[in-house]
Amino acid sequence: MDIFQTTIKKHFYISMIFFVIGLSFGFYYSINLLGIVINSQMLNPANVRSVHISLMLYGFIPLMLSYLPFLLLYKDLGINTKALRYLEIYSIFWYTFLSVMSISLLMGVTRGLAFYDFHYSLNGILAFAGLFYILALYEYIKEYTQKPLWVKVSLWIVVAAPFVLLFLMNPVVGQVESTVSGPHGDNTLGMSFALIPIYYLIFKLLSTNEFKARWHILWIIPGAFYVLSVMYRMFIGHLTYDQEWFFQWLTFLYVPLLIRWYKDAQIPKTSKTLLLISIVGFLFVDIEGNILFIESIRWVFHRNDLVVAHAHIAMGVGVLLMTLSMYANIIEKLQKPFFVRHYLYGMFGIFIALSLNGFVEAGYFHFDSTILWSIRSISGIFIISSFFYFIVIHTQLSKLQLYNVIGLLSDGFGGILLILVANWLYPLLGFSFSGTYEYIVFGFVTTTGLLHYFALKKENSEQFTLATAIIRFFVSGIFLALFLAGKLGLIALGIFGFDFIYASIFFIWFYQPKYMLKEKNV
Repeated sequence: MDIFQTTIKKHFYISMIFFVIGLSFGFYYSINLLGIVINSQMLNPANVRSVHISLMLYGFIPLMLSYLPFLLLYKDLGINTKALRYLEIYSIFWYTFLSVMSISLLMGVTRGLAFYDFHYSLNGILAFAGLFYILALYEYIKEYTQKPLWVKVSLWIVVAAPFVLLFLMNPVVGQVESTVSGPHGDNTLGMSFALIPIYYLIFKLLSTNEFKARWHILWIIPGAFYVLSVMYRMFIGHLTYDQEWFFQWLTFLYVPLLIRWYKDAQIPKTSKTLLLISIVGFLFVDIEGNILFIESIRWVFHRNDLVVAHAHIAMGVGVLLMTLSMYANIIEKLQKPFFVRHYLYGMFGIFIALSLNGFVEAGYFHFDSTILWSIRSISGIFIISSFFYFIVIHTQLSKLQLYNVIGLLSDGFGGILLILVANWLYPLLGFSFSGTYEYIVFGFVTTTGLLHYFALKKENSEQFTLATAIIRFFVSGIFLALFLAGKLGLIALGIFGFDFIYASIFFIWFYQPKYMLKEKNV
């Protein structure tokens, strides 16, 4: 595996962490409906739901999809190290956005929207990341003497994307607030249309033959009318039901188009299976969406659990498996059916439970919603557990690795846990909690845990572990001084004791100065 594939594989796993975090927040929100609630400011059910949805829409899936042009360029031109460097920077800023977005949503910085609920200004981070994406793309495509059409189109789209993003998300003139009362046929048409060029590029990437798309008129017509609908909303006003109904029905043109492309492409077995499930999910959502748009039942089901189930299939099956199909030749574990099979079992359980409860909420029949919500929560556990298949477990750990595992659990996961539940936990333990500087402390604790993680991943891990020990000594000294000065209470003394002792263990049992290493090599 070369440096390009290794880099892509690394970011696949890093971004998957955000996906699992998003799933975990979704699970927590589901058990909130069952009455299991921790009285924590950060775990407010409404904020948790926003984080769950935002991480699903902006986390693993869009980041992995954004690598698609580079997978194609790599297929055509091979490795470009300068472009790869820009792509790394782009990814880092994307992770920064996801982290800031999640924390701000948990702190209640929301817009009161069903989707895209984070503060508008955070789109600036994405737009800034997009600049490095453009640089990476430019470094690659300048190698072409004759640029293919797909490269030219991709470049136009990518250059326009940051500006389109800032416009569509704008709270005054953007489309998010315009469609908040939905469902809107033109909005559905636009979201579906956005997937068509992605499907095209995936077919081009995965096909072992020279893939030539046919029946272009089936995407040109919906695309033209979507642009028309956006212009109408901007300059004239809201669409009538009949106008929305017309736009909604245009999505049916995608059905024969995707079937045609699937038949024309010759794709390896694993990727073809994943892509087929994705297309089936897409077509199911398309057909069900048109049924739910019928005026007599449109508002009966609007925003109830049937629509939530619909969204789970759209993103959790249609778009996710489309994304996974791109990486089946790089991520070896995707070539085995275990993960996908168990993931789909869990997703099917969620879909059935929420769909049935949608009919209950609409008044079509009576049933205990608690039972159906319990099934959803159990299915959520099944989905989350399926991702543990990707975790590499080392059965034999050295003593230093074990030290770092304990540090990762205590500081990394412990710091995140404190961020989430400290305002509930501190009073329970008899400590005061101001809700300000503590979060900064928890952030430092979490980053120390991150250093332990890097130490685990590196063969020569002593330097990373040494950094954690130095940080612990420094921070523990500050907390001891604050305790002795009467500025902080017993919790400061407890932090001092833990960090001082844990850092001391490293220096006493694991630290080896350079002269000792030289003696060993003599």
